[in-house]
Amino acid sequence: MIPLLTHEQFEELYATGKQRLLYFTADWCGACKRIDWEFLMDEFPELPVYVCDVDVNKYTPGFCGVRSIPNFTMITGPKQTVGPNQSSDTAKVATWITITLNGRSRK
Repeated sequence: MIPLLTHEQFEELYATGKQRLLYFTADWCGACKRIDWEFLMDEFPELPVYVCDVDVNKYTPGFCGVRSIPNFTMITGPKQTVGPNQSSDTAKVATWITITLNGRSRK
């Protein structure tokens, strides 16, 4: 996972539109620790994952509509996102990623 430390870093990703998964979390979040990242990385080995600690990068979560963590947003095209998707259930997260990658649905 790649740290998403600043909103400027997000803006660069957002402008290019390459598919990226954004994971919003915090060190103190117990629900965040339940996510099986080994499984998700095995299921989606080509999908870059950027992790945004909401206590470090405080602007980007609000910009993406994140109101609780753990939360996920997918960049699907230039200045296009799907999400936020709040869940600590690994299977539900994997299903959401699959649908988003394959269907490119908009939320």
